[in-house]
Amino acid sequence: MRILHTADWHLGARLVERERLHEHAAFCDWLIETLRTEKMDALLLSGDVFDAANPPQDAVSLYFDFLKRLADLRSVKAVITGGNHDSASHLNAPRELLRRFEVHVFGHGGENVVDLGGAVVAAVPFLRERDLRHAAPGEAMTDVQAQVRAAIRGHYAAQLQACRATAGKRPVIAMGHLTVLGATTSDSERDIHIGNLGAVGADVFAGFDYTALGHLHRPQKVAGMETVRYSGSPVALSFSEAGDMKSVVMIDTEGGVKIEMLAVPVKRALTRVNVNRATLAADLGNVLADSWAEVTVKLEAPESDLDRQVREAAGGRFEVLKVLAALPESQTSAWQHKGPSLNELQPREVFGELLKERQIEGDELRGVFDELLALREQKITA
Repeated sequence: MRILHTADWHLGARLVERERLHEHAAFCDWLIETLRTEKMDALLLSGDVFDAANPPQDAVSLYFDFLKRLADLRSVKAVITGGNHDSASHLNAPRELLRRFEVHVFGHGGENVVDLGGAVVAAVPFLRERDLRHAAPGEAMTDVQAQVRAAIRGHYAAQLQACRATAGKRPVIAMGHLTVLGATTSDSERDIHIGNLGAVGADVFAGFDYTALGHLHRPQKVAGMETVRYSGSPVALSFSEAGDMKSVVMIDTEGGVKIEMLAVPVKRALTRVNVNRATLAADLGNVLADSWAEVTVKLEAPESDLDRQVREAAGGRFEVLKVLAALPESQTSAWQHKGPSLNELQPREVFGELLKERQIEGDELRGVFDELLALREQKITA
């Protein structure tokens, strides 16, 4: 059986308020053609179909257009699981209709075993804390973390047993949307399992012939294991991913699991460039045409109109989305904030800065704050 693994589409995502829909549409076109030409039997989409629990209508339309085209192929089955950005109920709404076209959607956890014929899949979506344990007042964060991780292990063990009971000698594949220890993150992941609350070791997937992961946006194998992989996002979602090769994973189960990475064509390149103020125009001449750029300028002293100067120097050959200044320490004025900007911080980091400012010993407060964040996220994504 030939299976294609992808994840983290984040339909509806924006970058510095720029639409990404045309890039996602180009990816969907390419994916449909790849499924056809590579004679794929199944598609696995491991979470974060959308960028938000309430995605814009044009993103929803693109999703259903893709599923219609997938059904028209008449040869490719699909398994789609929810991620932490998805609303489980929103994703599940058309599941009974989609099942008639061999598209199996799982927004919530459960015994989600799918028999694809040539392989059996444990379709595990993002597991929220409420799916794994019952919270109690006054719990220590270390105890919560231990319970969550143990429950994730138990869930996958039960899924493996159910798959093996169905599969016989056929391969069994796990899907998951979570952080696996030792994997590499990028700036674009917004992890609601604060402090890696739900992060587990790759040994959780022992016994599965392949594990199709989502949640982290860089394509990678985990802990040196060829068969435990993040496919990565098909579109670069932040400038920290500018140098990444975006890809999907092709799996062939004939005579054992064989894996091949297939590069996704880039519709709009992202560029991260460091330049000197004295040679600004010449340095920017090396930036890829028609790309979106984040430009960091090395300065000797602050310049109030730096943004305008960089955009003028670009000359419309590419679009400058962000301009950053790199100043020597001696020139850093008192009004400049030496840390990241507020919009670059996660809520827990903001809370930590507040505790530092007030000189509060805050281990217990951090634990309570983590619980409040998790409860808020559960309400948003329910």
